[in-house]
Amino acid sequence: MVQHTKGLKGEILVVKEKANSRNKMIIRLVILVIVLVAGVLAYRYFSEKTRFLNADRYYKYGVTKFKEAQGIPIDSTTTTTTTNQPPKPIDTDIALEAINNFRQSVGFDEQRADSWMGMAEVYTKIKEFDKAIEVLEEASNIKYESASNRAAIWTTLGDAYYLNARYQDAADAYSVAIKESPKNPIVALSYPGKVRSLLEIGNTAEIDSFAEWVRHGMDLDSRAENQHIYHFALGWTYETRGRLDQAMSEYRESMSYNDKYAPCLYRLALQEQEANLFFEPYLKLLLAVEGSTKVGIPYAPAQEALAKMEEQLANFNTAKQAEIHVQVANYYFNQDNRDAEKVEELYKKALETDPNAPASAAAYAKLAAVLLDTRVDEELESNAKEAVEMTKKGAAIAANNNDKLENYVILARAMRILEDFNGAVDAGNKAIQASQDSYKGYLEQAITFYEEYVSYEAEEDPEGKLLAKYESYIYKAKDNIGKAKQLVVYDREVEAYQKRVDRAIERVEKEKASK
Repeated sequence: MVQHTKGLKGEILVVKEKANSRNKMIIRLVILVIVLVAGVLAYRYFSEKTRFLNADRYYKYGVTKFKEAQGIPIDSTTTTTTTNQPPKPIDTDIALEAINNFRQSVGFDEQRADSWMGMAEVYTKIKEFDKAIEVLEEASNIKYESASNRAAIWTTLGDAYYLNARYQDAADAYSVAIKESPKNPIVALSYPGKVRSLLEIGNTAEIDSFAEWVRHGMDLDSRAENQHIYHFALGWTYETRGRLDQAMSEYRESMSYNDKYAPCLYRLALQEQEANLFFEPYLKLLLAVEGSTKVGIPYAPAQEALAKMEEQLANFNTAKQAEIHVQVANYYFNQDNRDAEKVEELYKKALETDPNAPASAAAYAKLAAVLLDTRVDEELESNAKEAVEMTKKGAAIAANNNDKLENYVILARAMRILEDFNGAVDAGNKAIQASQDSYKGYLEQAITFYEEYVSYEAEEDPEGKLLAKYESYIYKAKDNIGKAKQLVVYDREVEAYQKRVDRAIERVEKEKASK
């Protein structure tokens, strides 16, 4: 009995040992599983984090390269692309590097809407518009977790379609953007974008809602740089509904924010054509085509309308054609950021069209002034001789006093360069006679007398026989400067020469007093 009890106890111990061993094995397995799960989770966490970091890193590389391609200074605090027009042509090779960086960014994280849009913007800047659309269409197929990203992609795709005159596609894209996130400021421009796109194809089925859509977009967007789009869309809506006064008011408001906006210039040009005007709509269409070409593709309606007006212009008599070319050239000349080469080209076009047209007088004066505006001394004398011939011709054909004045002013300047004092004085007198209400003739005459005065060399006149004559010149200069100041509120050149003349008068008076 004792032995049986001992055997039973032994069996129980064996069973307990086995149970303990099994429990330890289970615990080890559980710990191993926990460690493995934790490792997998940690790997996935750090892997995801690395992926997102890489996506962000390549996005920033793309932004930097894009700026470099445009010649824009790199601002380390800026992490977005820029739409400012660069002052020089974009470097295509560097731009392609930017695209490659954006592509790598979405390779790490396809949810990066900013990288997709960055690629499209670069393609647009290098004028590869089809590729920009391809990228955005590819991006639109991504199942974004964020409604804002979906809305941003579809809005940008709508802009790309509109730029390429795919107006129905643009309207559809804008509709998707609005549906994705109707109250999101990201889709604000989709509202007027949809209205413009539908009006471009003449789809007015929902026109009663157009103004409401536009105003909803305006409520979401307070940025001044976008207001011209909203006011234009409202204006076109009113025009289509026959409310022309309201339309023109909105168009003017649009122009007050952006006077180079091609669609608005085009609509205004159509109204001016209805009023039988020519130059005003012609200039607006030129500006519309030029402006839209700079930022992408020429605005097709304006381009077609301009082509028709060019045909009309070709049927005018040559004098009228020259007048139009001069008017356009004058517009560019008077701009603060005037393009000197374009201005010269337009004035030359007027002379090529009809060198004897009265309007060509302005072209002679402007081109002669360009000839005198050289820093190459070797060219100055020959240029001055050419300027004399041009301004004499311009003065002879001028039909108005202002054109006569401008030619005689430049003629006086050219005569001074050729050291023809009498010729310069005669030209100055004719400039004053042409327009006694302008300060320009008096100023030019003052400059002529002043420069002749300062050319006096006492060493060459030891007996002082010529002194009185040259002193009279400085007083004539003073008299003309005084008359010029009465006719102009402020002119930098007038002020500068008044100071010079006053100092010269002081010297003369001191010399007299000392003697």
